[in-house]
Amino acid sequence: MQKRRYIGSFHLLGLVILCLILSCTKENIIVDPDNEPVSTFNISRIKIENYVNRIYIDIIGREPLKTEQTAEVAFLQENALSREARESIITKLMTDTTYREFEDSYKAAYVLNLYTLAKVRSLEGVGDEEIEQFMGILAFGALQDSLLMNWDAFYQKKAEIYRYEVVLNSRHALYDGIMKYHEIFTTIVDNGVYDRINMNTFNFVRAVYDELLWRLPTDQELNVAFEMVENNTPGMVFGKMGSSKADFIDHLITSSAMAEGMIIWAFQVFLKRPPTPQEVITFLPQYIETRDINFIITQILVTDEYANFR
Repeated sequence: MQKRRYIGSFHLLGLVILCLILSCTKENIIVDPDNEPVSTFNISRIKIENYVNRIYIDIIGREPLKTEQTAEVAFLQENALSREARESIITKLMTDTTYREFEDSYKAAYVLNLYTLAKVRSLEGVGDEEIEQFMGILAFGALQDSLLMNWDAFYQKKAEIYRYEVVLNSRHALYDGIMKYHEIFTTIVDNGVYDRINMNTFNFVRAVYDELLWRLPTDQELNVAFEMVENNTPGMVFGKMGSSKADFIDHLITSSAMAEGMIIWAFQVFLKRPPTPQEVITFLPQYIETRDINFIITQILVTDEYANFR
């Protein structure tokens, strides 16, 4: 998926003000609790089946079984395709922990899908098995270093192994609610795979901005972040002081810019388009407060635009 550069929050607000001045109206503002989906009747069964099929694939990574699709279509028809009915199915797929063969539960499948999407976004989709192979190679090397009493190399390899371990463990932390989805990228951009994809500090800083914030850093941002990561030089990023790579990553991941980037990501993944400025501004305050990616995804998946009911 080719990324689109995205304008910052300041420019977004300016665009909205300009639109208001020009009496500009938008029809695709989708977050309005009083705005029920316009489609209730006269929607063909095949469209409803396609909608159910799509939400299953997008949420848990597979098509519904025939029994699942039959039940979901009947439920939607009985409830006139209401927002509440759609949200009920989506919430079930995101949160139901009932054991199911081959996927443990809907929730487990959903978390795995989110975890996979994160790796696709920043790690070129590398599999856990490949990460485990890297860890095995490092562990063997660490053993050799210990036998030779080469302790500097030993501890360096142990630190690399740990960076891989936290990537693998982030999936379980996400499932258990220990980690929010945006926080998973703290581990995704800080490991040996990401280092190999982005070969030096200059490329690392540019890649993190590009992939997580959907824009490149300004020259000033690049210079400050480069010195912080490369030389542990104190500097201000995202309104906070830091003096290390860990500080840079933490300040970015917890920033409002990252929250905006997650909203953009959700629209790009599930609607194949960037959000409008109005949509970002509508979503952003609640998402900054809760960091609940399930809410953002749900508000997209209940729409007629996503369901192709228009």
